[in-house]
Amino acid sequence: VKVLLTILYHFNYKYLNPPLDVQLESVNCTAISVRWRMPWRHVGTITGYKVNFTCGPTPSTVIGNLEVSAEYSVTVGAYGWAGQGRPSMPRSISTIPDDHCMLPVPPPEPRVTAVSDTEFELSWKPGTGEGSPPVLYFLVYYIRPEMDTEWTSVKVPTHTRSMVLRGMSPDTQYQFMMRAANMYGESHPSPVTGPIWTLSIEEDSSGQQPFMDPQLNDDHSSVYDYDIDVFTGELMHDLPGNQEIRSSSGKSASQPNSSSGFTTTMPTAPSSPEPSSSSSSEPASTTAAPIAYVPLNHWTGPVRRLHDLPCEDTACPPNSVCIDDYGNGGSRCHCALGRGGDTCSEAVAVRFPRFTGFSHIAFEPLKNSYYSFELILEFRADSEDGLLLYCGENDQGEGDFASLALIRGKLHFRYNCGTGAAQIAAQSPVKLGVWYTVTVYREGLSGWLRVDNDTPVTGRSQGEFTKITFRTPLYLGGSPAVYWLARAAGTSRGFQGCVQSLAVNGRMIDMRPWPLGRALSGADVGECSDGVCTDVSCENGGVCYANRADGYICLCPLGYRGPLCQETFSLFLPHFNAALMPYLSAPWPRPAQYYLSFTEFEMTFLPEAFDGTLLYSEDLDSRDFLSVVMVEGHVEFRFDCGSGTATIKSEEPVSLFRWHELRVSRTARRGILQLDNLRPVEGMAEGAFTQIRCSSPLYIGGVPNYNLVKNSASVLLPFTGSIQKVTVNDRVVRLTAASVKGVNVGNAVHPCADSLCANAGVCRPKHDGYECDCPLGYRGKHCQSADSGAVEIPQFTGRSYLMYDSKDILKRISGPRTHVQLRFRSSAQDGLLMWIGDTNMRHNSDYMFLALHGGTVVFSYNLGSGTNTLRVNGTFIDGRWHTVRAVRDGQMGKLSVGSSTTRVGKSPGRMRQLNTSGALYIGGIKEASFHIPYLRGLVGCMSHLTLSPDHHLRLIEDASDGKNINTCLN
Repeated sequence: VKVLLTILYHFNYKYLNPPLDVQLESVNCTAISVRWRMPWRHVGTITGYKVNFTCGPTPSTVIGNLEVSAEYSVTVGAYGWAGQGRPSMPRSISTIPDDHCMLPVPPPEPRVTAVSDTEFELSWKPGTGEGSPPVLYFLVYYIRPEMDTEWTSVKVPTHTRSMVLRGMSPDTQYQFMMRAANMYGESHPSPVTGPIWTLSIEEDSSGQQPFMDPQLNDDHSSVYDYDIDVFTGELMHDLPGNQEIRSSSGKSASQPNSSSGFTTTMPTAPSSPEPSSSSSSEPASTTAAPIAYVPLNHWTGPVRRLHDLPCEDTACPPNSVCIDDYGNGGSRCHCALGRGGDTCSEAVAVRFPRFTGFSHIAFEPLKNSYYSFELILEFRADSEDGLLLYCGENDQGEGDFASLALIRGKLHFRYNCGTGAAQIAAQSPVKLGVWYTVTVYREGLSGWLRVDNDTPVTGRSQGEFTKITFRTPLYLGGSPAVYWLARAAGTSRGFQGCVQSLAVNGRMIDMRPWPLGRALSGADVGECSDGVCTDVSCENGGVCYANRADGYICLCPLGYRGPLCQETFSLFLPHFNAALMPYLSAPWPRPAQYYLSFTEFEMTFLPEAFDGTLLYSEDLDSRDFLSVVMVEGHVEFRFDCGSGTATIKSEEPVSLFRWHELRVSRTARRGILQLDNLRPVEGMAEGAFTQIRCSSPLYIGGVPNYNLVKNSASVLLPFTGSIQKVTVNDRVVRLTAASVKGVNVGNAVHPCADSLCANAGVCRPKHDGYECDCPLGYRGKHCQSADSGAVEIPQFTGRSYLMYDSKDILKRISGPRTHVQLRFRSSAQDGLLMWIGDTNMRHNSDYMFLALHGGTVVFSYNLGSGTNTLRVNGTFIDGRWHTVRAVRDGQMGKLSVGSSTTRVGKSPGRMRQLNTSGALYIGGIKEASFHIPYLRGLVGCMSHLTLSPDHHLRLIEDASDGKNINTCLN
């Protein structure tokens, strides 16, 4: 038979050459495919494709339904609005001969055994034959001959050789038969079995075990656990052999039906089919003609609808994932992890996942668990059957695996090292709607299961192998291939209920989607805590927060506490409890430009848990951030200048319930971390950027929203413990200041809570101890002693100061000229002698100070247009008295100490006067680091302070305020 097939391709004719690389291929007995590339020269726009061929007098628009074993001559041409171009050279192709389009050989009669009042065990062998394409699946048919007029079918995977059929009627007669299916259709039916009865309820109590054909129980087959509640299809037989089988929707039997997979419906069956292979008792089968092209089954309508085609041919909408439905045939589109609603358009914040029976979450495979592992799961079940956990060598449960499942209300822990599975079952069933904590443990061949605090149930796997290979993800709540896990895990259903927590080998797993948590993917996962806060009213501005799947806490503003934030208190030493989601928010001590290239943090903290957030700040408009976190006991300093993250980790872990001193700093891209007195650790950020700008406040102990932090900051959960001190570039961040905000921060247990300091003294925590800052006129450990007489020469302790705010005094040190002379002695290399400056310091604010720094006397001032700093080196910490003279006349400055050489310098710019709004401080200031970097209070004595050549200042009598002033003995 010679037939001319011409395929025309639309575009301009005038410059058209024949199409290139024409390729022909036989698809099957009645179809061919033609491929080509467009001509190398053309003009105009392609307007479409047209496929046309003629076979005798009847035209067709489908490349299919061709004659079997027929030869065709094919040319391909192109045409456009101007006409047709020159066709390609003819090529010949033949459809496949009839003897290669064979239906599969039907399986022999299946072997069926009733194992309970509702279950049958079936086993079979594939049919033997040559020449037909491979079997794609089997169909198991059953009927109740005394009750039904139609057969019901179940589609079974091709590698399966046995199955458990559940959901049958007790004490009822059934008959069974089978078919095999390949790409050309279904085989003739197998012989029909004789009548087989399910057990009565009384017989089922005898504990009969399921039958399994030992010849079929090998590594290449699996038991398929099937529940007829999931899918029911109907089949009738006894049609004429050439009558086309049609489904209830009118489709050909070779075309899938969206409501019932590949199952078909035919006229009535005899009331009692005979177990014969004659055509009168066999369901009819036909081979529908294949077609050359089947369009993709694009998603329409609500999600989770059953689609006709498998996932490889199904296009799901955005925010959804396709999962093959092996039980019903076809596939379903499920909402991806973090999405929900009918069209998966709603965001779902998953923290405590809810599973519906068709859900799952995938985590990375179990690591370092080949020989031993421990899994702890807290859950609440809404159904007595379902897979809780699975991880194995493959998704089908063949070979190595470990699983935890609910089977008829009892927890079953199973694992296989490769030579035989262990099956450990809890002694008592779970109660639906009740929370349980189950722990499973395996070491080598031995394992145990414990529910809550019950006595563990032990077991042992078979064989000699002691290690398990884990390659699949760790699935929680189900699996995309849960259909295949009936034999291994004992159930083919997903879990229904909620999961509160999951721990693997002692480490809690964050079940939020990556990158916030460890969940890599999932399907149709809801959130159990939805609605928990609906009827909760927190007082004093508190906000309800679901901290459990069925529980809540109130996020109380700073200064309030209690279940509903109903109680007020005063904060003096912050304590953080991660379970209450606490944090403090403090403003940076200075504007952002002061921290662009250099930032240093010092912290004093006592941890009570190995993980948590100590400090965090970020820029909302860029990648920039700074974070100090604890990860498994190690302190990590992380920062990003905008071109790459630096991670610097302490070499040693912290000790819980012990105070630690931490210093971290960064200069451009280089960072340093030092914990206590350990060796500093250094690191470098990636990329070329060197500055960090943080627009957010300083978050201490936690953050308000962990979903909004930078991914690489490792800010995952709050800190648990106490934070006593935070400084930024030597400026103290007062954690109890009015400008500090926060939620659920309480007071630590500390002696300062007992108001130990008398006479308005202020208790200052110092690790587990304390110091009292005494007001002027009092002294002693608890400020209990009043000064009995005048203090002639004041002594400063490093936490002391004297303040003067009299206008008569301030005018003598400000203005165009300054003359200061004083005597001091010191026992420390650093100490402030005198300071005057603005109350709120800004860039180029006026100031002037005298100080010791590193044993050097420093005189520095800024008149608003630049700084002049003079230094005199010498030995000034020898316990002897030294006289300092500092003079400023306009921009010019002079400094001398004793008989040393006078240092002279000039401030830049044009400003000549010192204009300040702040007070004069001697020996220290209230918060030295608020004003002067690197300076501390004086440890020593001071006397004979003169302002201007003729004004002698009475250090004690003229002071308006002071603290921790003692009497210098000599």
